Amino acid sequence: MALIKWEPRSTQLDPLRNLRGEVDRLFDNFFRGWPRPWTAGWVATQAAFVPACDLKETEKEFVVTAELPGFSKESLEVTVTEDAVTIKGQLRADKESQEEGYHLRESASSSFQRVIPLPGAVLPDHASARLKDGVLTLTLPKAEPSRTKGVKVAVD
Repeated sequence: MALIKWEPRSTQLDPLRNLRGEVDRLFDNFFRGWPRPWTAGWVATQAAFVPACDLKETEKEFVVTAELPGFSKESLEVTVTEDAVTIKGQLRADKESQEEGYHLRESASSSFQRVIPLPGAVLPDHASARLKDGVLTLTLPKAEPSRTKGVKVAVD
C-alpha cells in the first residue's frame, strides 16, 4: 500500500501540482532498481575515459598535452594532420593473472579516441611526441602561411 502525502484542501484543487506528483511517482516506479548516474559507484564503473587535454600556441608551434595515466607508448596511437590531432589509446586489464584472494577488482579494459582541432595549419612531418609520467606532450610546428599573389584578370 502506497502512502500519499496529505495536502491541505486549497492545494488539492491545483491541477498542475497533482499532475506533477503523479508524473514524479510514475517515473520513480519505472526507474526503481536502475543504476543512478549520480552515485559514486556508477560513475566509477560506467563512465568512459576521456583524457584531459590542453592546447597552447606559441609563436612557432602548437603544444598539446594530454593526461594519460597508466598508458604506455605501445598502447597509444597519435595521428597528426594539417588541421587536427587524433589520439587513440587502449588500456587492458591483466586477464591472465593467477592471483587469488581478490575482494574487489575494479580495473577493466578501456579505450578512447580524442580528436583535437587545431586553430592553424601545422607541418605533420615535423611533429614530435613524448610520454613522460603519464603526460603526453605533442609539439607541432606551425606551417608558413601561404603567400598567394594577386593575379589581374582581364574583363571581356
